[in-house]
Amino acid sequence: MKISLPYGKGELFIDVPEKNLLGVLRPRKFEPEKKPEEIIREALRNPVGTGRIGEIIRKKKKKDKVVIVVDDHTRPCPTDRILPPLLEELYSSGIKDEDILIIFATGSHRSVKEEEAEILLGKEVASRISYISNDCRGSDFVYIGTTSRGTEVSVKRAFHEADVKILTGDVEIHYFAGYGGGRKSILPGVCSYSTIQQNYKRNFFHPNSKPGVLDGNPMYENMTEAARLAGVDFTINVVQTEDGIVGAFSGDFDSVLRNGAALVDRIYKVHAKAKADIVVTSANGSPHDIDLYQAYKALHLGLNVVKDNGAIILVAECREGVGNGIGHRNYHRWMKKFKTKEEMQKELKREFIIGGHKAYYHLKALERANIFLVSEMPREEVEETFRLRYSETPDEALKEAFEITGKNAKVLVIPEGITTLSSV
Repeated sequence: MKISLPYGKGELFIDVPEKNLLGVLRPRKFEPEKKPEEIIREALRNPVGTGRIGEIIRKKKKKDKVVIVVDDHTRPCPTDRILPPLLEELYSSGIKDEDILIIFATGSHRSVKEEEAEILLGKEVASRISYISNDCRGSDFVYIGTTSRGTEVSVKRAFHEADVKILTGDVEIHYFAGYGGGRKSILPGVCSYSTIQQNYKRNFFHPNSKPGVLDGNPMYENMTEAARLAGVDFTINVVQTEDGIVGAFSGDFDSVLRNGAALVDRIYKVHAKAKADIVVTSANGSPHDIDLYQAYKALHLGLNVVKDNGAIILVAECREGVGNGIGHRNYHRWMKKFKTKEEMQKELKREFIIGGHKAYYHLKALERANIFLVSEMPREEVEETFRLRYSETPDEALKEAFEITGKNAKVLVIPEGITTLSSV
């Protein structure tokens, strides 16, 4: 059976013998009754937990500065579709283009390039409205308070000094924060490196810091506290499938997140018949598989449904290699520096290094399964630095995986591995 796997902006195929195929785990079909533009407009007209944007602006004593936080180049959020109706709401309240600043919520990622900004925002919006990226290592941050878990929260000054603060984004499964969206635009989105680091250090190793969990997840709870300190006025998030936008929610950032998460669960939480000897997972294609730092998330979720000492085949283009942000470089450095996960865990508990946590997860995964990577990364880097098995094609990887697990091995395929939360 030939199965398509997203790969960059295209696809690769894997041919799995029928007798070996345990199943193909895909999100459930969800057909919205309205077109994407109307879904977004309806959400803007019906916020939960706040007034409409116009009402919020009318109540403000000062409204000269409006900031809109948007996702960066590593996220698939259709910001260019969210912004036009959002901007209409602002314009109808007397806000002008020169009053607005867009901030890319890069967290510890690299800054968004000009050509990327034009794609993310839409060329017309990018030409009219000023935008910046969050440089978490910069000096333009303001301390706004400390969470109950001890995280000292510093946010970008341009965000803090705005009179009206708006978040945009999309809600999807996140491998330790429960779900992306909502508060994640603040922490890590527009926070300093120190704040991001402290959030990880105090909450990362907790057993409830896992995908698909909000209540009791210390990552979620700490990030939510930080967002409350930041004084967010309004949020709009969407939920997407491979067919596009299927839902949108607006208002209070946490209500938006929870409503979005409920829809994500309906679509993306799926069950396998049993654990597989071999799991083939794709990192959803572009932009999720832009680099190994992002693509790893598909591997992490694939561990839920693979047998111990089985095999995982990760299909991810990784056109930027491991990636170019602070955490990406640390990930690469730690994979070269440390031999065992115990060494990494000891160092992380001494001083939490963003990117070191990814290397720690990576070595934990290698203890569970034999891992193959099909990507554009050089063989030497894949094998020597990241200790993965290099394969040029999915079929080549599958052939080698059968040699490890046996000719009767059962194969499970997850084409959208970053956003599909599978369990048995």
